[in-house]
Amino acid sequence: MKFKGIWIFLSISILLALAGALPAKATEPSEGLPLITVESQTFGKILVRVPDFKGDPSVSAKLTSLLRKMINLHLFVLATPNPPFSQPISKEYYLTGSFSLTSSEITFKGQLEDLLEKRIIGEYHLKSSPSQPERLIYVLTDKIIEDLSHHKGIAYSKVAFVKRVLGKDRLYLADFSKENPKELRSAPLILFPKFSPSGQKLAYLVYEKQLYFLEILDLKTGEKKAFNIKGISSTPVWSPDEKALFLTIEDQAEIGIYRFSLENQTLEPILKGEGVYQVGDLSQDGQKLLYVHDRRTGKPTINLFDLETKQTKKISKIRAYNTSPRFSPKGDKVLYLSRGGGLTYLVLQDLTTGKEDKFAFKGRLEDPAFSPTGDYLLASGEGPQGHGIYLIHLPSHLSQVYISGKNFLFPTWSKL
Repeated sequence: MKFKGIWIFLSISILLALAGALPAKATEPSEGLPLITVESQTFGKILVRVPDFKGDPSVSAKLTSLLRKMINLHLFVLATPNPPFSQPISKEYYLTGSFSLTSSEITFKGQLEDLLEKRIIGEYHLKSSPSQPERLIYVLTDKIIEDLSHHKGIAYSKVAFVKRVLGKDRLYLADFSKENPKELRSAPLILFPKFSPSGQKLAYLVYEKQLYFLEILDLKTGEKKAFNIKGISSTPVWSPDEKALFLTIEDQAEIGIYRFSLENQTLEPILKGEGVYQVGDLSQDGQKLLYVHDRRTGKPTINLFDLETKQTKKISKIRAYNTSPRFSPKGDKVLYLSRGGGLTYLVLQDLTTGKEDKFAFKGRLEDPAFSPTGDYLLASGEGPQGHGIYLIHLPSHLSQVYISGKNFLFPTWSKL
């Protein structure tokens, strides 16, 4: 079987086999209100004081620490364990509360106070099973983020990614908090995992026992189904009803896009011809397809194909190395990456107005995945903090390493 088509738009070698480990738990941030400068804009983080909560000591310290960690993962908020000063001189918030524990449930009661204006902006009364106390913290985090910013939080979500170590790939599933990691699959090569729209299945490519195939894993039942499709390469893209996948396939030196029916296992050609076509993403209504096209010039373009009218619209405006197009969860915007000069430009285009918001990331990013809320990305690559999977907040352009290491690849993100 030929493999050259697989690597047209990829920079990750099959032979890469680097050791690594899941990162240690994050330490608490230092006291203060840091300013982060990005492209001549300055953003002050929202300061929230979260001392250890009262109540049962067997749960309070652990869960309060997890809460601070989850708040800080939103990037534009700083949660500190230090109590407030008697007279705040700037805008800050104070979260207080207590846990109680019985054999059947954990209960949290608390409130969030605006210290400068001396008013309560949020009150919380939450319960969860003692077997999954972190779920309570995820819900609480998202409520706090919404009370602080009127934006949805990202705590109640899950991620999957590949860890590549010593010639073997391992596919992991974990809560966004990185709690509850679970190895789902291992093989010499695992590529491009992608959650289904419901978040209940994963599709990915596997190379094992000298065979290269598509595999689908049902996360509820653990059932795996393998499909041998000659020439398959690049990211599998789900249809909204989860009955089909759009695939990039090499056939007689021609690389095109096909629709693969999971029910009858047939292939329907969608786009092929001169140059290379690579599938990027499908709209929520299943009507529009994002794809990358390169006439073998090394300057791929991003395009939008209407599956009903068969009309194509060019999305990218700059002649550069453009790749990895994705629809936002709402479907109103398209994101793609444009690389050059040691920078990766993240381009977010409004499909109605055509207006673009573009900002530079100092380094190289690949395989971006939107958060379920649409205002964050996970992407693997190399940046100011080294190699790893980066977390990026699109409205503020803030970023940090989410998982550190060259051997963490192909993030995908879904609701929990």
